[in-house]
Amino acid sequence: MKYGSPCGGENIDKIDGDLQLGKAKGGESFRPLGDDDDSPALTGEIIYYDKTGAICRSLNWREAQRTMLTEDTTNAVMVLESINAEQAARANEGILELQEQCMKYFKVEGTTFKLNSENPSAEIM
Repeated sequence: MKYGSPCGGENIDKIDGDLQLGKAKGGESFRPLGDDDDSPALTGEIIYYDKTGAICRSLNWREAQRTMLTEDTTNAVMVLESINAEQAARANEGILELQEQCMKYFKVEGTTFKLNSENPSAEIM
């Protein structure tokens, strides 16, 4: 909220295969945070997904219970999104502060990857 950048975290150990971003075929399984029922992705909706189903719907807006961060999470990926230079600058500030806070409170040093059309993938594990 401080930086006005969409942000979400996922438990890497709960991701089935590769984490991908793309258009939904429609029907990808998705159980939102705080919900008991499946709420499948809509055809053409932009989602983060893996082999099992959708991880986030509406880009990084709706998160899934399956990959949510908990106090037992030991391997996580944080995704911050931006669609223009102004948002990217705010997201970069947020990333730096997040790294500082993770080091301060958890003694964990993170690795940063910036993905875009020229750099569309990264190996996180």
